[in-house]
Amino acid sequence: MRPLRLCGKIRHMIDEGSHSITYAGYYDDECRPVHGVVPEEGVITLHVNGQPLVRLMCTPILLEELGLGFLFNEGLIETIADVEEVKVLALRDGRRWLDVWLGHEIEPPRLRTITSGCSGGTTFEPAGGPIESDLRVTPRQVTYLMAVMSRGAELYHRTGGLHVAALAEGEQLLCVAEDIGRHNAVDKIAGLCLRQGMPMQDRILLSSGRISSEVVNKAARMSVPVVISRTSPTSLSVQLAQAWHITLIGYMRRHSFRVYAGKERLLAPECPPES
Repeated sequence: MRPLRLCGKIRHMIDEGSHSITYAGYYDDECRPVHGVVPEEGVITLHVNGQPLVRLMCTPILLEELGLGFLFNEGLIETIADVEEVKVLALRDGRRWLDVWLGHEIEPPRLRTITSGCSGGTTFEPAGGPIESDLRVTPRQVTYLMAVMSRGAELYHRTGGLHVAALAEGEQLLCVAEDIGRHNAVDKIAGLCLRQGMPMQDRILLSSGRISSEVVNKAARMSVPVVISRTSPTSLSVQLAQAWHITLIGYMRRHSFRVYAGKERLLAPECPPES
């Protein structure tokens, strides 16, 4: 499933990911009703082997991919071969379950609720581990990929208020996912790769959101050597990126960006020494 190429699938996801609403629009001293859309937010409980594992606040599209990516990034599965069955169950009261059955037992942690807000994002176990990769990127490649990802965020352009993540190789986006939560968007990328049998290592991970330690942890789990964001990383994410040999690029603008860690992977002139 490639969101960039299946136009009918994209349109269906956009419809499911948005909610029609009428709001009051103020224009100077004039007010008039406006028919518009806002991002859809829902809750889904992830059950593994019949037991509740985590409750996710998310945009209700690519839900199977979200669950698979979450399980992978938490180290509970290694490949899609670990999964015997995955399906979304809609209950009569409007609740949704994501039911996943694995070929092995896990010890489920206490049920957690993961919000989509600024404090959202929880991991059960750290990934950790240096990333060994010969991948190199150019400044043009960095700015080009971010521009392509921004143009491809169709649900964001319709509703606003969403994050987008993408996985790239060279100057091509391999898959794109959107969600109200930046962590969810990255998990959906991992889930898409698992379902497609597409390698994640030696690729470039792009995100519209702040790069926190949890996102760097997910990148390390995915064996991604380069992470690019249009906003700032946190202090802990920079420290982890340095320790795990991940190139961390942020504060992306049209013709500029900042390299916070791993600048040896950037094919560009060295910065002059501080005066």
